[in-house]
Amino acid sequence: MKPINKWAIVGLLLFVSACEYNLGPTTNINSTNTNTNTNTNNTDIHDLVNFAPVANPSAPLPVPGGGTEVPLPIPTGAQNTATTYATNNAALLARSCQDLYGESAWAFLDGMVKTLSATDPRWGYVVKSNTGTISRDVIAYRATSSNRGAWGVDVIVDHCGTSSSFAWNVLGLDANLQWSATRF
Repeated sequence: MKPINKWAIVGLLLFVSACEYNLGPTTNINSTNTNTNTNTNNTDIHDLVNFAPVANPSAPLPVPGGGTEVPLPIPTGAQNTATTYATNNAALLARSCQDLYGESAWAFLDGMVKTLSATDPRWGYVVKSNTGTISRDVIAYRATSSNRGAWGVDVIVDHCGTSSSFAWNVLGLDANLQWSATRF
């Protein structure tokens, strides 16, 4: 007789509990179960797809037309400005999912960029390299003299999830990240 593999039994029990199977007697053998998939999650994974931050952001970056330049750092005080804006606009943040609220959902991100741009016009939007569309939850700080070479800052955590919230997550400086002053 072959010995019982305890890991196989543990795996079976985990599978059964994860699938919510009932191993007890059934009361209605002819029951019908229907599962309707309501998953419409188009989670923007913080635009890390094709995002390649440089290891040393103070090193010179190549610029179009030849040559290099040292990128600018994110301004001190920007995080405090963004935090104040987010605190004062919690209702806009709660309705910032474009999939649910349409065009009006841009109000939070547009206001964030406008508020930061009032202190430094280099604040703007991230243009996604794979689609050419504007990021829905990450903003950009243009670190070079061209529209490429920017810091990415994720400002909405769990965007279009169950509990969107403000954060200041500096994703890094990407020499190829495209920046835009407007999202139109």
